[in-house]
Amino acid sequence: MVREKGLEDYIVNELINRGWRFVESSKLPRDEPNKPLLTSILRIKIKEFNPNVSEKDVTEAILLLETRSTEPKGAREILEYLKFGVPVKLSKTRTSARLKLINYNNPSGNDFIVSTQVIHIGVREIRNDIVLYVNGIPLVNIEVKNPTDPSVSWKDAFHQIKRYEEAVPELYKYVQIGVAVEAVAKYFPIVPWAKPESIPVYEWKEENLDSLDSTIDMLRPEKLLDILKYFLYFRMEEGRETKVIARYMQYRAANKIVDRVFGRLEGRDAKDRGLIWHWQGSGKTLIMIFAAMKLYWKLENPSIFFVIDRVDLQDQLYFENLTKLDLGPEVKPKLVDSIERLREVLSFGDYRGEPGLFVVTVQKFQPSEFEELEKLLKAVADSRPETIVNREDVVVFVDEAHRTQYGVLAEQMMSLLKRANYFAFTGTPVPRKNPLKNTFAKFSPPDELYLDKYFILDSISDGYTVKIAYQPGPFDYKLDRKLLEEFFESEFDELPDEMRTGIEKRIGKELDIKKFKVFLENEVRIDRVARYIAGHFKEKIDGRFKAMVVAASRKACVLYKEALDRYLPPEYSEVVMTFQRQEKDEKVEEYRKKLLQRYRFTDPKDAIKKIIDLFKTEDNPKILIVTDMLLTGFDEPRLQTMYFDKPLKGHRLLQAIARINRPYRNFKECGLVIDFVGVFDELAKAFAMYEEEDLKGAVFDVNTVISNFKQTLDELLKLIGPRPKAVAGENDVEYKQTRKKAMLLIKDKELERKFIDKYKVLRRLYELIYTELEKEDISNYKWLSEIYTFYVKNFTGESSEERQAENYYARTLHAISQSLEVIERQAEFVPLNVDSEFFEKFIQDQTIEKDEKVATLMMGLLRFKLYARSEPAYIYVVDKIEELLKKWRSKIKTSLELYEDAVQLWREIFYLNEEFNKLGLTPLEFTIYRTLVEAGFSETIAKSLTREVVEKIEPKVNVPGWTRNPKLFKDVEKDLAITILKGAKSTKMREEKRKDLITRLIERVKNLESKQE
Repeated sequence: MVREKGLEDYIVNELINRGWRFVESSKLPRDEPNKPLLTSILRIKIKEFNPNVSEKDVTEAILLLETRSTEPKGAREILEYLKFGVPVKLSKTRTSARLKLINYNNPSGNDFIVSTQVIHIGVREIRNDIVLYVNGIPLVNIEVKNPTDPSVSWKDAFHQIKRYEEAVPELYKYVQIGVAVEAVAKYFPIVPWAKPESIPVYEWKEENLDSLDSTIDMLRPEKLLDILKYFLYFRMEEGRETKVIARYMQYRAANKIVDRVFGRLEGRDAKDRGLIWHWQGSGKTLIMIFAAMKLYWKLENPSIFFVIDRVDLQDQLYFENLTKLDLGPEVKPKLVDSIERLREVLSFGDYRGEPGLFVVTVQKFQPSEFEELEKLLKAVADSRPETIVNREDVVVFVDEAHRTQYGVLAEQMMSLLKRANYFAFTGTPVPRKNPLKNTFAKFSPPDELYLDKYFILDSISDGYTVKIAYQPGPFDYKLDRKLLEEFFESEFDELPDEMRTGIEKRIGKELDIKKFKVFLENEVRIDRVARYIAGHFKEKIDGRFKAMVVAASRKACVLYKEALDRYLPPEYSEVVMTFQRQEKDEKVEEYRKKLLQRYRFTDPKDAIKKIIDLFKTEDNPKILIVTDMLLTGFDEPRLQTMYFDKPLKGHRLLQAIARINRPYRNFKECGLVIDFVGVFDELAKAFAMYEEEDLKGAVFDVNTVISNFKQTLDELLKLIGPRPKAVAGENDVEYKQTRKKAMLLIKDKELERKFIDKYKVLRRLYELIYTELEKEDISNYKWLSEIYTFYVKNFTGESSEERQAENYYARTLHAISQSLEVIERQAEFVPLNVDSEFFEKFIQDQTIEKDEKVATLMMGLLRFKLYARSEPAYIYVVDKIEELLKKWRSKIKTSLELYEDAVQLWREIFYLNEEFNKLGLTPLEFTIYRTLVEAGFSETIAKSLTREVVEKIEPKVNVPGWTRNPKLFKDVEKDLAITILKGAKSTKMREEKRKDLITRLIERVKNLESKQE
């Protein structure tokens, strides 16, 4: 393992090998440390890329860049300029033009600079580990942490970049990608105004390369430019602006699509289609958009169609994605929701076709309408060679291809555009039986199954989805075996939605639908199932996650709502389904009227939309009751449990259960399906049409989850050692072992990493299946939880993640509180109150061994560092604590040397605390006074200068967030500097020391704000 500097050197050398040139930070042609652009280089490149522009035009372009705000609007404009050029009015012709900043067509024509230890000055000074410049514009910031230091990880590098964004906003309005490196490398879009927890953090993967080398390869000049232009966009998300950047498999699949289209157009390959299977929840919608946008900008006036077969998918693709992404200047995707509009698009420009991006919902069209349009286009194509029917630069993306494959409408859409390029997307594997009738025949070339695939286990491994576990509901609620066999033998469930109604009677001859309805709509049975659901939800889910009931019919949905209202508060659940203007079933019609009255709408669609919004944003409703709606395309990470009471199989079953596979922060280990119909009892038959390889990891039974828990538990016990046995007369044996094991983690980085990662998995599993575990497993789990809790409380401090976790790990907290009550007991170990009397007794106690004393003192210092931020002494000892802890972990010093240093440091803390209480100063006054005394000022002069400077700065530093306000920060810095310069005359302090003192003062005063926050 290399140390931080060695790791930094490695990254730089590898970047140089891939086409970057190294320039020492001191030799970068920078105007000033507070100006991030290398304007002399940028000026040369703008003139090179934009012939015949004047110096004035170049100056205007650079000025436009520099004067963009650091707010989202300014950052959005800068990303647009990077992609498409800076809009200026040319001085010679007075015409508008975009001056290119980057040559995307010829990557080697750009200037790629890598530099290290680059100082930038803004609100405060920062030093970036690695900065990547393209034509003098800083586009990537890499921060590196020492992989051998047990106290840091890549997360520290990530948070460092987030702090740097606040410190030098001018720099980060240009930087587009952040990279955090330690033992692994993570990348993320730069969004300075967003909170850290809302930033998506990804790991790039290349075949046969580890995390770091994969990320370095991602930063190859030509690949970085590709990502910048086509795979990075501004996005509106819940009313806030953020950025979306491609994951590695999205980038891979989108570029395969683009390469295939250009291979055909350039005559390199005749293939005109491809099938992309990426598991539900891994982001296949964005693959379509990334590929479409790259083709849109690289082709000349292309026509690109997104073909979907349902209105809910239209809303997901169009309203939730396309319209919320800033796709570039004047790019406006359009809806084609009628045959008249489709005819307009296809007949535009003398039937050459309208250029642009179009979302076509075939569900809204009739087969006869397509037939008429097809005849028209055929007649036109026979007389004109250049029509949309004959064009090869038309691209069609077909979403959820496995469902539309048998639909007459989808077939006719393909017959309209015979020469187009077709790419189909599926979130579930495609059946390989009857190959002439399935999706492979439609969208795969003869020698290829998938153009690109992203398996279920890949998605789980990468953390983009979670596992799905199932367990049976009470046995007497299920379909009997005969009915289930009839269902599995039928093809009814594999039919496209739009065809079902028309052929239900014919199918009914083979499968008696009425028998299913009698069973699945039985009110007594539904009441019993609802009572079970209510109990399970209250005990295991309420307050943490949300749930969905999948009912067999619309009538069953209403019956479930009525039943659940008997056992749960009515606001807990809502029905989401389609309604007719006048329902035939009295029960459904009565519910429709009540729904409209309750939500005060005249159209039930509006009420349903409101319910879905509330489910995603509010606490209630907690449970959605559905039958068809939301089983495709619905995405809500808090949805964790699905109560399954509808016979489904094949792709519809996979699609349905995939609604619960989205990760939710770090709190959700699995989605859980509770099966009330028995579909999962015959899993092999439910998925009979698929290859076993394609279904690996799709769903696990709860027994497998229990087995995973036991395996993880065993691995942790091997890692940390077995739980100690109780000894008669010694009540503290287990407690002492808990403390000892927790202390091992802080001294061994590799052990710490493995333990924490495995424990967090174990904790999530425990919350799912704790009622199924044996007593011994629970006891071992409690002990490991105590070690973890002790470690967090004493060594790392409670993060916001751990505070939020209390809601999600209530069973774990309950388990700990029932045993050693470690959270309370740890206070006996090292009191937080700075008590010198207790300390001296401890030092004099001869019964305690020296190593034990050292460990106790060190852990006390850790706790002081973590929790005593309200103590003024913290500011003066934090660096010393850090240094001593580092020596302790690395074993640089002997126990005796550490002991003496630790005793001295504790005594310094006592002295500073007593001095603070004695002087009666405020924390701000004491901070300034103590810093001045430390710098050599007499107590009298220090008190006088403190009063003077506090009078000036106190109103400013009392303003919340003053450190992030450039004007207030500069004013405080100026007031401190003037006062110090005035006082320094009496001590004849050298200029260099004065500057150091001013810097130290501003840092300590700034730290006071973080304490208040």
